[in-house]
Amino acid sequence: MSRHFCCCIPVRLGVFIFSLISFGLAGLMAILGWVLLHVIETNQFDKIEKDIKDEDKAAFEASLRKYKWAVIVGSLIFTFVSLVAFFGFVGSIVRNRRMVKAYSFLTVITFLLGSLASGFLLYTVYSHKPFCVTIDSVEHCTNNHLNLGQKIGITVGTIVQWFVQLYIVTIIRRYYQQLEEEREYRNDFRLNPTAGGTYEAKEGLLATQGAYPYSDAQNRFGSNA
Repeated sequence: MSRHFCCCIPVRLGVFIFSLISFGLAGLMAILGWVLLHVIETNQFDKIEKDIKDEDKAAFEASLRKYKWAVIVGSLIFTFVSLVAFFGFVGSIVRNRRMVKAYSFLTVITFLLGSLASGFLLYTVYSHKPFCVTIDSVEHCTNNHLNLGQKIGITVGTIVQWFVQLYIVTIIRRYYQQLEEEREYRNDFRLNPTAGGTYEAKEGLLATQGAYPYSDAQNRFGSNA
């Protein structure tokens, strides 16, 4: 009853690996978001402005202050994603259907939001509009300095990432469907899972029958001859 992907890899192992990776990456992004918020609150921009040109630093700092709410929202989202991915990781170990269902639902939502973010990223890559912020009634702008090769690389990477995320969503969904089928199978045939990954019967699979009515001495064939 076990389903597979890539010809031979069990979907349970796939959920185990993907949830662990999601937990690590989302947790890392959440930590970076909270650290960035701390930098904004304490005005320690010099720690993250090492690779930024002097003429762009003012616009960069003003952008972070203006869109601090976006940093907070992003940090909260990545924290939530990390927690649900952890539930999916635990669910893949203990074969918990509800945990895997919650993780599957989250991956669908994340995929949809990621698709919107990917579209916006490609728009900003190919758009020549500068990003401007007004500081003390003076407008400061930063321009897109990507060359054609960098744009093509970002485009290819975004498309590949989109297909990989779609495949991961499909694998997690298939594992949840496998757990649903196993639950129905256990209920129909009254089976208990074993430590080896197999099932054993709670009770006999055949209906219990009483004694054969013509096997006793009084009713058996030839008793009155």
